[in-house]
Amino acid sequence: MSRLTFITLFSLVALVLASLVHWQDELLEEPVSHQRPADETDFFMVNATTTQFSTNGEVNHRLKANQITHYPNGEFTVATTPKITLLHQDGTAWHIDAKHGRIGENNNIIKLWDNVNLLRDTPPNELKINTSELTFNAVKKIAHTQQDVVIIDDSTRIDATGMITDINENRTKLLSNVRVTHDPAKVN
Repeated sequence: MSRLTFITLFSLVALVLASLVHWQDELLEEPVSHQRPADETDFFMVNATTTQFSTNGEVNHRLKANQITHYPNGEFTVATTPKITLLHQDGTAWHIDAKHGRIGENNNIIKLWDNVNLLRDTPPNELKINTSELTFNAVKKIAHTQQDVVIIDDSTRIDATGMITDINENRTKLLSNVRVTHDPAKVN
């Protein structure tokens, strides 16, 4: 075999090997993902107010927050100092606020924690409820918790563990360990 034939054959084999190595690297290479990492946000709002409407076009509730941050991969939104306002069918205003909130399931389930307060704004007999965490279903207008709650109105304090509050019915069901303190002297 002549030297020229050997160099040509060697070059051809080297070229084939290089092509195979390059082709194998391309097969092993992960495709470029256009998906964001789970902790990456796609938008945030500062001093935000959002309004959720019912299927018949009426205002279901309003949510105000110092900051709202949306995480698309987890399909949830985090709210700092959320304040929710909603109206009962008779026009009674309910307010729910907390230090932190997480909104999920098509903006229908709102989990609140860290100093959660509910206020039924019916002067002169306002009803105040405090707990450490709460889940609010915006469609059914039901708030519930398994944590300790304190309920205060003009003359009564109720301590309990767990509750379910139905905003539509203006009714609260206490789940366990209920203790009531009533002071008739405070009645207006």
